[in-house]
Amino acid sequence: MAEIVRMPKLSDTMTEGVVAEWHKKVGDNIESGELLAEIETDKATMEFESFQEGVLLHIGVQKGDTAPVDSILAILGEKGEDIAKLLEEEKSTNAKVDEKEIEKPDRNKS
Repeated sequence: MAEIVRMPKLSDTMTEGVVAEWHKKVGDNIESGELLAEIETDKATMEFESFQEGVLLHIGVQKGDTAPVDSILAILGEKGEDIAKLLEEEKSTNAKVDEKEIEKPDRNKS
């Protein structure tokens, strides 16, 4: 079963990260503890090792791009696994969060 690798929070003040370098490409086998990418934080560039094993099925943040903490960095799973449903569920979840963050007018004010 495919697993999402999320943008890590590598410092207390980090809200987003930039992928400085990918050390793997889609289709590569990944072992737990293997260097996956380098992430630039608000303070430093740090190596990011995978905690999961599997085939790199999807890269969610391209080299040089910025993404918020907890967004999809990559997806690992079995070779040929369909991840469309997983991506759709993530997109749907993010849309619901965005809707909640929109400030609603206070109807009690006159």
